[in-house]
Amino acid sequence: MMRWALIVLLLSGAGLCAQGMSEEYVRARAAEKYSKPHGFSFEADLYAYIPYFDQMQKVRANGVQADRVGYVKDMDGFPVGIFGGIDLRFRFSWHDSIEFGYNPYFVRAFSDGLDDFKRWNGTVYPPNTDIDYAADMHDFRLLYRRDLARFGLSKNFTIFGKIGLEYTAISTQVGSDTFKLLDDNDKESFRELLPWYSLGFGAEMEIGQRIRVTAEIRGTYLAGMTTFQRRDDNNMKQGILSMTAIAGFEWNITDWFAVIGRVRYRYLKARLYGGFRQDNFLWWSIGPDIGFGFRF
Repeated sequence: MMRWALIVLLLSGAGLCAQGMSEEYVRARAAEKYSKPHGFSFEADLYAYIPYFDQMQKVRANGVQADRVGYVKDMDGFPVGIFGGIDLRFRFSWHDSIEFGYNPYFVRAFSDGLDDFKRWNGTVYPPNTDIDYAADMHDFRLLYRRDLARFGLSKNFTIFGKIGLEYTAISTQVGSDTFKLLDDNDKESFRELLPWYSLGFGAEMEIGQRIRVTAEIRGTYLAGMTTFQRRDDNNMKQGILSMTAIAGFEWNITDWFAVIGRVRYRYLKARLYGGFRQDNFLWWSIGPDIGFGFRF
């Protein structure tokens, strides 16, 4: 009888001790974790982007004014495209990491005939012209992330800031089977654009050991920056208005493999101008990222 009473007493005391020290124990373990060196970790994500989008452009050259050419307004049917991305993240402390990202956008749109005259890149396209439009964008970014604060009993909720550079290489083309050009005025490239700064902030929450939820927003406003280049004997300048917003969900199926789902909003307005030349490019899109990632 004494033996059973002693066992019951020990179990009861252990339960009370665990109940009274659980929060303190978790807090102590979290503090101990972040006080130690992190070491190094690497993450690589590969995903497809499936957005609803629109894109518009005006190109003034050779003394000819510009009209806007856009998917929704000028093209018949639904434009087709291929979108995706890759993200690489290198963490070298509990608070610091470097991110590199690349997003390609390849879009094609077709029209059976223009409703009105269109002036684009020094050429006037008459009504009823069969016209095709193509735009290739290559979005690059290099960002430094700093984790600013952690909250929660196990410090599983993180507020972070980001700063870095972004750059987009843009190439567009207007073509026609019925209106042939003898020069290359059907093509336009933003070859003078320079990289621009990007600032942002976000929050991240870890749910258990396998799930991570993240939200962030980044933006840029840049007006009248010289590109240190010339085109058609004119000094070129650039203006940029850029915004990216992402809400993401990540499920780590194993220690090294994760499934990724995000909603991404992308807005880019680029203006390249100098003398009689001016190019205005506007892109916006919203939709899901679906892909997978590797964790090392």
